[in-house]
Amino acid sequence: MKLLTFLLTSIVCSLLLLAGKPAVAVEAVASVKKIKGPVDVQRKNTTIAARTGLILHDKDLVVTHNRSRITIIFRDGSEIRLFPNTKFLIEKSHESPNGPRRFLHNFKLKVGSFWGKFSRNHQRTAVVTPTATVGIKGTTVALAERDSKLDVTLSTGKVQITNQTDSVELTAGNIAEKIVKEGSIKDKIKPLYYQIVIKGDQSRITIPSKGNVKELQFTLQMVDTRTNENVERTGEVYISIATENIVFEDNIRLNPRGYARIKAKVLAPEKIDTTIDKVEIFALMDGEEYMDVRAGSTTLFLDYDEATKKKLKIDARSGKLNQ
Repeated sequence: MKLLTFLLTSIVCSLLLLAGKPAVAVEAVASVKKIKGPVDVQRKNTTIAARTGLILHDKDLVVTHNRSRITIIFRDGSEIRLFPNTKFLIEKSHESPNGPRRFLHNFKLKVGSFWGKFSRNHQRTAVVTPTATVGIKGTTVALAERDSKLDVTLSTGKVQITNQTDSVELTAGNIAEKIVKEGSIKDKIKPLYYQIVIKGDQSRITIPSKGNVKELQFTLQMVDTRTNENVERTGEVYISIATENIVFEDNIRLNPRGYARIKAKVLAPEKIDTTIDKVEIFALMDGEEYMDVRAGSTTLFLDYDEATKKKLKIDARSGKLNQ
């Protein structure tokens, strides 16, 4: 009888353990912000069609096809723009458990190209390619891996490039071309002579109150930095800005003279934070064929009208501003 009771108890406990086994939580590490054309996300044994707002996880392989592009935003605000015919693996993205808040990213660029804007002071990123490893801290950089050769274009900041026999620090305004697995990297470095320049008709705006919209105008121009003259070269341009309240028009393109006039709408924010007094706007050529062109940026300073300020109240407990 005791043996039967023991066996029955063991069976019931085993069933309860199996039924109550907790599911492994999969942490969201990024999301899709913009997408153009068909893009696949390969997750375990399934393939998902990417869409705006899709949450991405560690081990997701993002695959772009001919003429397709996708923008991925990570939790620390870092942004990656994948160009056509690219395979990009989010190996691991996590928050450091020790010290100040910092995110650690490990990516694999299996093939293809991307442009990335990585948050200053908040992240450390390693991008592994079949050719070399690129260490990134707070930079705007573009990578292209094709036919066992790697190109690295650096617009701002510094990156460390390491292959099997060499390791160099690339500085802003330079490109390292056709890096291979073995051999000198230093010999592959040369200056970037072309750059996208973005200028606003005004550098300071007043944020509109609820229900109102303002319009901004900007000039885009590809220039030769040696002469500051126009470069007659056309192509699509991508605008990167870390706010949802300034919206640029779609399908921005330089004309054959390397010039464009573009518009943006300034929308009233859902929640007002008067501590945000400026935003940085980046402009880059939207494709791998423009690795020789440095991205440009401009800063827009923000003011708040009196009607907006009067709506703000200070929480007595937290001291924070509330709308």
